[in-house]
Amino acid sequence: MIIIRIIHKYVLLKILGRIIIGLLLLISFQCYGQNDYKIFKYYEPFRPDSTGNFYFALDNVNFFKNNEYKGDIATGYTLTGAWLRPKIVFYPDAKLRMEFGGNVLKYNGRDEYYHLVPWFNVHYQPTEKISLILGNLNSDRNHNLPEFLADPEMFLTYKPEAGLQAKYNSKRFTADLWIDWQQFIVEGDPFKERFAFGTVASWKIFENDNASLSFPMTFYGLHQGGEIDTSPGLAKSYITVTPGLSFRNKISNNIFKEYSLNTNYSLSTFPKENVVPEESKGWGFSANVNIDTRLGGLTLAYWHGHKFYTPQGGILYQNLSGTGTTMKSENELINLKYHYIHEIMPNTFFGFVFDYYYDSLNKQTMNSEGLYLIVNFGVLTRRAK
Repeated sequence: MIIIRIIHKYVLLKILGRIIIGLLLLISFQCYGQNDYKIFKYYEPFRPDSTGNFYFALDNVNFFKNNEYKGDIATGYTLTGAWLRPKIVFYPDAKLRMEFGGNVLKYNGRDEYYHLVPWFNVHYQPTEKISLILGNLNSDRNHNLPEFLADPEMFLTYKPEAGLQAKYNSKRFTADLWIDWQQFIVEGDPFKERFAFGTVASWKIFENDNASLSFPMTFYGLHQGGEIDTSPGLAKSYITVTPGLSFRNKISNNIFKEYSLNTNYSLSTFPKENVVPEESKGWGFSANVNIDTRLGGLTLAYWHGHKFYTPQGGILYQNLSGTGTTMKSENELINLKYHYIHEIMPNTFFGFVFDYYYDSLNKQTMNSEGLYLIVNFGVLTRRAK
């Protein structure tokens, strides 16, 4: 046991050493970036000056995404469709907002709806920095979770998140804490309750007019359990802990806007009996360099996973096979991404994302393309007297 612990500590120190060296090299070249889906946004800002007002609001996402994947981790598929969310928005108080409506997802080429669910949201904002949300949650950009933790396609195809959420936003510190209750049970149900939970926080270590250095920390997981169901088996939890560093630098240039860097080291744990026997934990390291320009953004990213698995993460980043029977010891990807966003009118966007992947261990290439049209608007139906 002592020898195993020494080896484990040596591996961790070696990884940390590589991270520090990589950061120093990247800082010396001043090439930093992040890879976020800024276009995946629908949650409207809180408007404390709208007391007594009723709005009709419409959120809509139209998508066409083609994934040319191959290998034993994932197979290719195409997603084409849209989701639509009409709702009534009411501000009974300067600190409180209520929303009532529905959400429907429809795939092109299918006559039936994939899901049709109600939408209900209560947003309480006692101060400018603090927000409390009950009902359907604010999941813009998938809570800013990295792709290896939360697949961006969740924004397109998952039912709206619902549960409890608290957000804090100040100049130096931001935090998003939430529970997404995905499966509710009553006594005697033959299945387990299921909920996702997460905390995404970021501390700004340094900031001036053009640059900032931040320390993000993410705790994210999925739990399946319950005490009143009749489903056999033990409770199951999938948990990831992901610290990182993020540097951003703005540019005063007609072509270039910003360059930045994100690095993350993620530890994952999962039920041994539910994934692969004798496996219950792994780790992953990611780094990406991004340059935002007037013509779009370019991201060059690196990922290495060692027995890494989380069930809601991007499928290409997992070490578990698509059949759930084989755990690859190592998974290494190089990703080149081009992302373009055009604002047609306020809160209405057209976007295009192209991904090129190179699996350096299996020596094979993959690609993915996505077209998106996101529409968000509101119409005042009654003005406060």
